[in-house]
Amino acid sequence: MQETLSSAESTELVRLWRRRQTLSSNDMGTMYRIVGDALVACNPPELQILGEGRQELVAQFIYVKVLRLDADPDEADERASHSAPSTAFALCAYFRRYLIDCTRASSFRRKLSIGDQITEAQLEDEIGAGDDLDGCLAEHGLSAQAVQLAARAFIAELPEPERILLCEGFGKEAEGGLSGIASRHAIASYHYRAGRLGLVHKREGLTADYAKTRLGGWIQQTLGIAIEAENMAAILQVFKILGAEASYA
Repeated sequence: MQETLSSAESTELVRLWRRRQTLSSNDMGTMYRIVGDALVACNPPELQILGEGRQELVAQFIYVKVLRLDADPDEADERASHSAPSTAFALCAYFRRYLIDCTRASSFRRKLSIGDQITEAQLEDEIGAGDDLDGCLAEHGLSAQAVQLAARAFIAELPEPERILLCEGFGKEAEGGLSGIASRHAIASYHYRAGRLGLVHKREGLTADYAKTRLGGWIQQTLGIAIEAENMAAILQVFKILGAEASYA
């Protein structure tokens, strides 16, 4: 267990923290590793209260509060140079504050991880079992067949680790969730990969920041569906088609 940061890790953490909105993918991976390792020995009582998987809570904390992928750029820039933690103790305090906020937020209890919880029934409940698929997508100049072809191309272009996480975690809802998939296929940093891909998120948090994930970028840039609340019906239809294609890939 790591309870303290080395001098080099502390310096690197502060450096990366102060420019969180302009990090490269490699920098994000480094920051994720440093924070994740520092929190290994951090076990606030709120972890038991929430009853959620510890690894997923840590991953959500890193993406939402550390990397601030859901932050408004102006707000993030304003705060970037302030309160940069340099110790494992400070990171644990930040993590506990996040968990306390989660216990207070009713939206947290409705959290949904696409990778291992979306089912056919849930999608139909959300968009209506009798809704016409093409009718929903036609508002965005799409058809079910067009989305199917785009989904196949998207899956084929993914790096192998991400493709496995998507196809087994999204399409087939494999036993053990993302953790089980990563273990079976020896996928390193699977939470980081799943987060960047877009498999770990809150349903009600699917806003503009989701476009920064690989899935969100595909939906917005390739399919032309803006990541906005009013487009959720079409987005869920896309997820439904993608899930079906992933299950066959």
